Amino acid sequence: MKSGSGSSVRTFAGRFLIALVVGTLIMGAAVAGVNREVDRKIDRIPRIELTTAEEFPGGANYLLIGSDSRDFVANDLELGAFGDPTDESGKNSDTIMVVHVEPKAERTFVVSFPRDLWVNIPGHGNSKINAAYGYDQQTIIDTLKQNFDVDVNHYLEVNFKAFVELVDSLGKVSVYTPYPTRDEKTGLDLPNAGCNALDGEQSLQWVRSRFHEYLNPETGRWISADIIPDFGRIARQQEFMRRLAGLAVQKSLANPFTANLVADHMVNGGNLKADDAFDKGSVFSLLGAFRTLDPEDTSSLEMVTLPSKPGPNQGGLQVLYADTTNPAFDQIIQRLRTFDTTPRPAPAPAEITVQVVNATNRADLAVAVTEQLKDLGFNTVEPIESSKERIPGVELRVSPDQRAKGNLLLRYIEPAAQLTVLPTATPGVDVTIVLGKSFGAIAVPADATADETAPPVEVPGADPAPIDVPATITTLPASLPEPAPRIGC
Repeated sequence: MKSGSGSSVRTFAGRFLIALVVGTLIMGAAVAGVNREVDRKIDRIPRIELTTAEEFPGGANYLLIGSDSRDFVANDLELGAFGDPTDESGKNSDTIMVVHVEPKAERTFVVSFPRDLWVNIPGHGNSKINAAYGYDQQTIIDTLKQNFDVDVNHYLEVNFKAFVELVDSLGKVSVYTPYPTRDEKTGLDLPNAGCNALDGEQSLQWVRSRFHEYLNPETGRWISADIIPDFGRIARQQEFMRRLAGLAVQKSLANPFTANLVADHMVNGGNLKADDAFDKGSVFSLLGAFRTLDPEDTSSLEMVTLPSKPGPNQGGLQVLYADTTNPAFDQIIQRLRTFDTTPRPAPAPAEITVQVVNATNRADLAVAVTEQLKDLGFNTVEPIESSKERIPGVELRVSPDQRAKGNLLLRYIEPAAQLTVLPTATPGVDVTIVLGKSFGAIAVPADATADETAPPVEVPGADPAPIDVPATITTLPASLPEPAPRIGC
């Protein structure tokens, strides 16, 4: 692959576009049973010629960038919503995130790089890391390698329009605001404290916000919400990203027709761009890493910010420096460099009791699928053919303590199914498979053992412990009264 051509794109200040990218790719993968459709959508993604590292046997690092380019603006409506491309200048990146994916080990790790981090930009000297992208996409890849020895295997970027359309396609995304909140720079205006459901335009204002303010209801005065604006924004955006990505995964897997529609929004008009080595295999690696993401579970996706600290100004600008003395720094960098090829321990089919429910109009479907699962070594109970329930996708329902069994069965369903965790399970059943209209087939995974009833092989060692990066910079100002209760968010 050749070096980047330096596409003239400006970067959008919203790290949460990672959720857009991941959600969209998974939506495309939700129609995996129709390989021609997946290939067609991937072929429509504009490619950027870049020199990236070869993928590792155990996974890959995806560099995700958001673009504030208005090049897509084509009419007065878009001009009013997104701005005039001739009025915007400069090409600095506020959005630098690396998604570290280990599909075999079922681990995913997301790292945010602060935009004001002072680094050496290859061929251009020292500057803030957000300036690297101003030269071209290859330069930001090379900057991460030179300063942190982190390899980038794939590159993805999206624009304003794609972000708004994804949120609107999913409905709305809820965020918590402890007080009435505004940002006069982005136009954010949330007059009600508590849980706020944001549409696409409001979500764009939220993720771009660096001048976040809270209203003190007792004094009527507006107070800055962040001690360090960029750090405060990262914390808010990471929570937003986790929720948006989870919603995208769940809704796309629950309804492949929605998945198909949103994927079309993403690949139209150059909303999504990728490196020239990005292919269907990359899509399914992301699918394997994110398909069980739960938007209600804050521990289901580990997200951290590279430790940094204030220091001497540079050219009159306030900058941040990598805090290499922080123990979390080395832990984060090491995680980005390490890929485990050992599969996570999984229960054997003989240890899993399954009930199949037919939620389609196809006669005897539950009986046929039950027989297939029994032949593969699963324990089965009487199927339900008379269900009045009708769903478009395929749903695997488990209780919280049976997640591992549900995850194993996900691998046997084509096209991709949704894992739904319920408070309680059906007595005597570990996993309930509800077959919807899109169900295609039961297929043995390519990496399944020859003896499907063999006990799982114990894997030496354990998952890395979560990395503790204290987030003291998001403490609410002491002058504010008691915040609104956090209900529904």
